[in-house]
Amino acid sequence: MTMQGEKVMRVHGGADTLGVARFDFSTNSNACGPCPQSLHDVQQADTTHYPDPDYRDLRQALADFHAVDFRRIVLAGSASEFIFRISALAAQTANAQGEIAQVWLPACAYGDYAYAAQAWGLRQVQDPQAAQLLWACEPSSPLGQAHGVWPAWLDQSHSTQQPPAAQLVLDCAYTPLQLQGQSSLTDVQRDKVWCLWTPNKALGLTGVRAAYAIAPLHADAAVQSLQALAPSWSVGVHGVAMLHNWVQADTQAWLAQSRSQLQAWKQRQLAALKDLGWDCLPSMANFFCARAPTDIDLPALRAAGIKLRDTASLGLPGYFRLAVLPPAAQDALFAHLQRNAQADSV
Repeated sequence: MTMQGEKVMRVHGGADTLGVARFDFSTNSNACGPCPQSLHDVQQADTTHYPDPDYRDLRQALADFHAVDFRRIVLAGSASEFIFRISALAAQTANAQGEIAQVWLPACAYGDYAYAAQAWGLRQVQDPQAAQLLWACEPSSPLGQAHGVWPAWLDQSHSTQQPPAAQLVLDCAYTPLQLQGQSSLTDVQRDKVWCLWTPNKALGLTGVRAAYAIAPLHADAAVQSLQALAPSWSVGVHGVAMLHNWVQADTQAWLAQSRSQLQAWKQRQLAALKDLGWDCLPSMANFFCARAPTDIDLPALRAAGIKLRDTASLGLPGYFRLAVLPPAAQDALFAHLQRNAQADSV
């Protein structure tokens, strides 16, 4: 993905001008959702009052869940909001030193990393060692694979009271939906990076916007700067309810069961697409990338109530990212693809 000399356009899956597709393969929300208990708590949220502006109880609950100090928890209106805010911080810090902040982006990645960098004037570099802000995602999007390139400083020792000079943000959006494999980072390495969590995908509640980040150890100054850049009440009561529910044992048990179901659906979906001649790339997550054997008429597919995500905007032209959906949705897609293949052969 590049942003030098051209405007980066925002492209997303999910709802569009035609509304919500009946069979939506374009968004990676947990197809087993919504999580019943999470949905209940969101629906019961008291919208007649502001949430606590300091979110003290919520931050403590999230900190307890991750076994970290609550002062390391930074709430955000969404993952995208945090992406823009920490990009703003990188620009602000560099400008104060009379420099231009440099950012490193994975070759295939969520477009908002580049869009935020462009908005704040960050210069993209190819060498991760030269960047002040670095982005990682595991499982990655769109590939659903392990992150490929980690900066060398993650393996170097640092003062116990001094975090690394560069800010590396690990986007954990799909970590709760990882169906196999383990994290590439050790606990010691994770304490050197920002970990950005967005539970709404895992809970099947992407319409509820709320996220949080866990700061690296001893990054108090950066935390305070990010808090200063945030608007008041960045998370509304629905987001607060979802995040409180996220850390509950029964919600995590539901999530574990959903991963087992998703794994079974994934194997079915992969097998059928391969039988239809699709080239499917390996993935650890509840989605994968695949290339069709012939051109796909996306408008016709969308008119039939089926939506796919072209991955060109994610740095992978020629492929589609497909979420794992239940058998009924899969069968609708397969039937449409088979009809198209038969028509092409006539």
